[in-house]
Amino acid sequence: MIRFGFGSRRGLARGVLAGVSLLALTSLVHAQDQQAENVAAARSLGIQGVQLADAGKCPEAIEKLSRAESLYHAPTILGRLGECQVAVGQIVLGTENLNRVVREQLPPNAPKAFKAAQERAAKVLETALPRIARLTVNVEPLDAKPSVTVAGSPVPSALIGVERPTDPGKHVVVATAGGYLEARTEVELAEGAHQAVTLKLVPDPSAAVAPPPPVASPAPVSTAPPVDAAPEQGGGKTLAFVMLGVGGVGLVTGGVTGFLAIQKKGNLDCPDKTCTGSQADELDSANTLALVSTIGFGVGAAAAVVGVVLLATSGSSAEKPATASIAGMQVTPYLGLRSAGITGAF
Repeated sequence: MIRFGFGSRRGLARGVLAGVSLLALTSLVHAQDQQAENVAAARSLGIQGVQLADAGKCPEAIEKLSRAESLYHAPTILGRLGECQVAVGQIVLGTENLNRVVREQLPPNAPKAFKAAQERAAKVLETALPRIARLTVNVEPLDAKPSVTVAGSPVPSALIGVERPTDPGKHVVVATAGGYLEARTEVELAEGAHQAVTLKLVPDPSAAVAPPPPVASPAPVSTAPPVDAAPEQGGGKTLAFVMLGVGGVGLVTGGVTGFLAIQKKGNLDCPDKTCTGSQADELDSANTLALVSTIGFGVGAAAAVVGVVLLATSGSSAEKPATASIAGMQVTPYLGLRSAGITGAF
């Protein structure tokens, strides 16, 4: 049992530091023990794998050597694993492992066995690389975005249509795409051969057909409503009321100006033709008012008559404006945006 005595703050700090150091040391020792166990297990599996490889039992050796390499990397293990993979026909995978061994930078103090493993891997690699075949897989149509597998292994889309290193032997090539039937073929590659296959995708008749995109309906065309009798009748009545209004204004104007003219003449002390000076001016003003009064009465009376005639005959004709006969004159009302009135013919 270890006891720590803490008589002061400094002693407490030293005790905590000692405890932490002890824990760190224990963890390091444990990790080293674990690493040592892995290395020992890898060595044991590696020895078994090499013995199986020497006996010509590469399928069993591959299983042992793969486990050993996953626990601890060593050129001696990976090199023999690559050799066995090449021996069973996994030439592409085996040559990649052999390349790793050959290209590995060994430290100056590396074991002689590691250097010997590199030399052995280089010799096996030299004879194995020419055995790799090259397969080109083409798919039509390419815009179908197909997925391709060779011997069950997926082929990246970047390798569709270009040569791909492939192990010699028989392989099933499969292409699939959405909306198409599966296309497949079998190819047999000789060692070092260059071969191409083309898979044609056929549309799947049972595939659900995507609905066509919605077509935007054309904008409604604005058309003028047909002209019927009702608006014409309403327009005739409107004109009638306008003419009645004009007649009323004319009569009122004639009455007011007539009253003013009579009043001015009543204030004069001279006969019409003998007035002079200011009274002559007053006489001229009275005469002007009298003339305006006469015109106002005339226009007002005519407009009022036309308004009455229009009001009585509105809706009888949709083609021509109403025409009234007043004192032997043909009078026709008119209405514009900013004016209204009557025209007549003697």
